[in-house]
Amino acid sequence: MKPTTPTILAVAISLLSGATAFAQATPPAAPAAPMWLMSCSNRQDPAQLVCELSQSIVLTQGNQRVATASFARVAGQTRTNANFILPVGVLLPAGVTVAVDGNRVGEAIYQSCDADGCYATADVGDAWLKAMRAGETLTLGLKAQDGQAVDFGFQLDGFTTTEAMLP
Repeated sequence: MKPTTPTILAVAISLLSGATAFAQATPPAAPAAPMWLMSCSNRQDPAQLVCELSQSIVLTQGNQRVATASFARVAGQTRTNANFILPVGVLLPAGVTVAVDGNRVGEAIYQSCDADGCYATADVGDAWLKAMRAGETLTLGLKAQDGQAVDFGFQLDGFTTTEAMLP
C-alpha cells in the first residue's frame, strides 16, 4: 500500500515536532558568569584607587544575600584585606575561621553588625593568598549565638584569573 500525501505530511510534522521538543529540552549551554567580580573605586580617597574581588552566596528564592567574601587591595600594592559580610545572629567573640580546602589559613575578627549583617575583617598574608590561588573552596567557619557551627563555602574557580586583572 502506497502512503498518501496527507499521511506523509502527518509523519513529517510529527517528526519535526519531536525534533523541536528535543531541541527545546536541551538548550545550548550559556556561558558561566564569573564567580569572582571585581570593582574599583576612589570614592574614599580620590588619590587612591581601591579594587575589590568579591563573591556572594545568594538564595535563589527571594534573591537574598546570605554571605559575601571580598578581598580589597590598593592599586599597585600587594597588601590585601579580607572583608566578610555574614548573617546576624552570630556569636561575635568566636570570630571567623578561614580555611582553604579544609586547611586553616587565617581568622577574621568581627567589627560590627547592622540590619544587613555582621562584618568581619582580616589582613591576608602571602600563604593565605597562595592557598586561595591553588585551592578549590574557601570556607568561613563561625558559630551561631546558640553555639552551633556554621560554615559558608565560596568557590575559588576564577579567583586567580580575576586577581591577575587587578591594577
